[in-house]
Amino acid sequence: MNNKFLSLVLVLLLLSLSFSGSGKGTEQMAANWQIKTDPKEVGKRITNHVAKKKSYRFYAMVCTYYGALNFGDVTGDSEITTQMEKGIAPYIYGNRHYRKGHVDYNVFGIWPFELYRQTGNKDYLQTGKELADDEYENVREDGLTPYSRFWVDDMYMVGSLQVQAYKSTLETEYLDRAALLLSVYCDSLQRDNGLFHHRKDAPFYWGRGNGWAAAALTEVLLVLPGTHKHYNELITAYRKMMATLRAYQGEDGMWHQLIDYPDSYAETSSTGMFLFAMASGVDKGWLPAEEYKDTVTKSWEALAGYVNKKGKTRNVCIATNAKNSERHYLKRWKLTGDYHGQAAVLWAATAMLRLMEKN
Repeated sequence: MNNKFLSLVLVLLLLSLSFSGSGKGTEQMAANWQIKTDPKEVGKRITNHVAKKKSYRFYAMVCTYYGALNFGDVTGDSEITTQMEKGIAPYIYGNRHYRKGHVDYNVFGIWPFELYRQTGNKDYLQTGKELADDEYENVREDGLTPYSRFWVDDMYMVGSLQVQAYKSTLETEYLDRAALLLSVYCDSLQRDNGLFHHRKDAPFYWGRGNGWAAAALTEVLLVLPGTHKHYNELITAYRKMMATLRAYQGEDGMWHQLIDYPDSYAETSSTGMFLFAMASGVDKGWLPAEEYKDTVTKSWEALAGYVNKKGKTRNVCIATNAKNSERHYLKRWKLTGDYHGQAAVLWAATAMLRLMEKN
């Protein structure tokens, strides 16, 4: 009797070890996330810098305000919410105007949507819904917004807005729009290696363009049910992309202006967006922590080093149109403090904090 009991205990113990080895929590704990540079300190430097500047409706600035709000939410810093409310007030209650009719204009809505979720102020909800619904007022035959340009940037500009609308209203129509758009864009622009061309007639793996795609896939997958008809194709597209990005990471931890051109300059906005996607994927169990641990930690340490004491990020590629020219991308200027980079570092810092708080 005792021998049978001991045998049963041994079997159960072995089974528990087997199952726990494949579990997300154990895998993350084994990864032992330890970093030298505190994401909270780096993010706060950036939000302090941003708060001193006059707000504006430009899409990169809006993405930064959205990132600041998420960072403030994770760190429990209500001062950031107050700062972002102050910035948006002239557009909601004053004489400044946001615009509609283009993906870069309508993405403004992610700012009030996040404020609505943090404050409950329905004026923010109304503004966000107005912009999300405007994109699909005259739907194309393929189900996409008429604003679709088939630039890889659209994946984030449209996808993130529709996802924020879903998160704020829980109306599945918004999530379906985002998932469909990403599915169609993956079919059109993603190559067999998982990376994206900027546009069909711009066959280059531009860093930030791929960053927009990675961030969009992540934002959608964070809320997309596994039973959704587009889930399997999107998680496959995401994982394929992450695997290739991992292979192209530079020795210094950064990714480059053209991903497959190691001699092009190390670029911060793309690195931040890729890190946001990877850290989120490990956190959610989409990616194996042991495989991605070094990639993620090395990337964060490198990226954080590009944020100066004033909270301004260096080596940010200037706004870039699509063009069938290698030289066009390789010769783009690098800026310091450009909001494309400020946004990306905030997204990355927030994802790192979420990942580490569980370990």
